[in-house]
Amino acid sequence: MALFARKRVQTRDPDLFPPWSPSLIPSNLTGVSVTDQTALGIVTLWRCVDLISSTIGSLSVHAYRDAERIDTPQILMRPNPTENRIDTWSALITSALLRGNAYALMGDFDRFGHPRQLVVLDPDAVQVQVSSDTGAITYRVGEESYTRFEMLHMRGFMRPGHVVGSGVLDSHRHALGLAIAEHEWTERIFSEGSIPSGVITTDVDLSPEAATELKKAWVQSHGGRDRTPAVLSGGLAYKPIQLSNSDLELLEARKWSATQIAALFGVPAHLAGAPSSDSLTYSTVAEDSRAFVRFGLRPWVHRLEAALSSTLPRGQSASISVADFMQPDMLTRYQAAQIAIEAGFKTVDEVRNEEGL
Repeated sequence: MALFARKRVQTRDPDLFPPWSPSLIPSNLTGVSVTDQTALGIVTLWRCVDLISSTIGSLSVHAYRDAERIDTPQILMRPNPTENRIDTWSALITSALLRGNAYALMGDFDRFGHPRQLVVLDPDAVQVQVSSDTGAITYRVGEESYTRFEMLHMRGFMRPGHVVGSGVLDSHRHALGLAIAEHEWTERIFSEGSIPSGVITTDVDLSPEAATELKKAWVQSHGGRDRTPAVLSGGLAYKPIQLSNSDLELLEARKWSATQIAALFGVPAHLAGAPSSDSLTYSTVAEDSRAFVRFGLRPWVHRLEAALSSTLPRGQSASISVADFMQPDMLTRYQAAQIAIEAGFKTVDEVRNEEGL
């Protein structure tokens, strides 16, 4: 069933190249299944995707005509009745980050043929087809086919000669497979009951029943959060189990994978919760945050602006401001204000107004 009432678009299957689908992405060398769900199980990846998508989703979108701001159209304020713009923009960014492509079906067209609604689709539900005769792109969703005038298509990283983008799931499938395998193996090692905290030894041969009773008595006396000293007698000795070199290497490998994932998304390590070799100071954190806006957020903001502009009437464009994130820190602003006041081109009242004081 179509999401919006519309006229069916006819296509000729013999004239189309084989359809592309995310399901055609090959498996990775580790043998681990790399999907949206398994990849988002990696804490660093979840943090990066959520940070970028939710931040962009929270930004205000305005419409312009010839550099003059106009009333914001409905499609930019509330894309559809069941979602607010934050949910819609975040979903588009998340899909483009992970899969390289984000799709939203246009609907509720006005009498001039301009859409007033957008519904974000699962990228797995969309097949992109290209006509060998005209090069026209068609989007197939189930039994329905849509033209580029009916489907918003935001692409991620683009390779020359391709009509679809590439996301981290297909471009870095092997690296993510390794990170998922490390995560699963670590959970298996350190999950409750997988490795005992220690071993109780004795010079006396114990029957299975006696060993079970000794273990039960130890857990009752020293299990949980009881950190009181243990008193042993009768030749008993407790030896805690230490991490092996291979266990330590696994933990280091996980740290390296976390740093690599943060780099893939252009997110500073400290914002992604990944280890960083650099010492954190006020100035380095501030500089990393500004770099994140320039190189981690802004490219995706521009992609979203271009995609949303395609839904507006000719001559209009969507604009998303990141100015608030580019504001210098308080000390820098006050120093600049002092210079401006002393130079005489700003007054104290003007500076107070700018600071909201």
